[in-house]
Amino acid sequence: MTTKSINISFLGIDERSKSAYEIFFKGIKHFKCHPVDDYGKAQLCLVDMDAYNIQQDYAELILNYPDLYVLILSLNEFSCTREQEFFIRKPVKRDQLEQLLNEIYQSIFGKTVAKRQLISPPPAELKTDIKDSVQSTKTPAEKAKPVPNSDEKVVSIKEPRKVSTANAAKLLKVENEEHFVGEQSDIDLKNPAELEKIYYDPGHLLQSIVDKAIMKSREEKQIIQLDVLNNTFYFDYEEQKVYSTVGPGIIRPLCLVHHDKNISYTTRANTYRDKLHEIIQSNKNKSIKKTLEKQSWNMESFMWLITLWCSRGRIPQGTDFNHPIYLMQWPNLTRLASIPNALRIAALLRDRRCSLSSVARHLNIEQRYVFAFFSACKAIGLANVSKRKADKLFVSEKPEKNKNQSILSKILTRLVSFSDKSSMNEIA
Repeated sequence: MTTKSINISFLGIDERSKSAYEIFFKGIKHFKCHPVDDYGKAQLCLVDMDAYNIQQDYAELILNYPDLYVLILSLNEFSCTREQEFFIRKPVKRDQLEQLLNEIYQSIFGKTVAKRQLISPPPAELKTDIKDSVQSTKTPAEKAKPVPNSDEKVVSIKEPRKVSTANAAKLLKVENEEHFVGEQSDIDLKNPAELEKIYYDPGHLLQSIVDKAIMKSREEKQIIQLDVLNNTFYFDYEEQKVYSTVGPGIIRPLCLVHHDKNISYTTRANTYRDKLHEIIQSNKNKSIKKTLEKQSWNMESFMWLITLWCSRGRIPQGTDFNHPIYLMQWPNLTRLASIPNALRIAALLRDRRCSLSSVARHLNIEQRYVFAFFSACKAIGLANVSKRKADKLFVSEKPEKNKNQSILSKILTRLVSFSDKSSMNEIA
């Protein structure tokens, strides 16, 4: 049976975000979404209700196309008043958006489904109403228990398990860190049913595609042009540079979907380098907004970034988290995308051989930080799982101090040691 497609238009959504949605649509398996510019041909319109002057534009849209299905996206609560209106709160989560699109798809093509107006956590006002309704069902004995007044209420901010001066590094946060380390909470590593949550397969993701392009450029000693879904990248191994015709706003969504088709590699002679610089500069000049986005990278930094976006706090399939891992050298964290606790993880791994599971326990940090750090280091050749039997037979000894060890490395090693002693004292 032929799968029908939804024609989708956009209102109040910029070109960069449109491209991200189009990439997302291609990853949906159960039905097809076809972006269109003509509202008259559209069956569904995605509307960013936080856009400038959107209220008037939206009113005109509904007036001209009263039967059009609409999916409202907003940071604020929105009450749907029409049968064809649906709402999802920003920031949008992929699985929630796909689920809601599926409901709209079924509704458009005549299947009866339960309408869902709110697919994200309710706002504070709604939570208060729910709380009040629950309290009204309490018994007289329960109601008699003292309740703190409103001035004494404390808002939970998901504090770390321990806070001390020695562990201050744990409090460091990275903006939008879920893009780099995901949102997966710690799992029981002894429970086989949960293990699939910490693994990912780089094979069909942009990570392996980029790695192949870098290998081609190194082996052929030429510039490699990579085209993925009409987005172009250039890899120059000789200069250790990567150029792209799009910025991170488009590249990150490319890391979230599997790529089986629409991929091509083209070899360019090194004489193409001057032409390449002209192409990149011309592309930047097309839009003022695009000049604000990075479009050239150090090759190692680019591979690190792509791996973080693809792995999102997971480790490659087949990685044994109980085996010791090794760190060949300190990653240059001053030019690499930030990972929370990266300095502490690096200091510990340079000091001794530990398994991934023990690193998280030893530093008292979330597993996803350790997994993200390992995946990124492994992708640029700085870390791997040790295969030597000796690493499992004997307790690793501390390496001899390097006379050329940097001051920063010495300080971090001291901090880790001090943190460990502090934790032991607290336990005692």
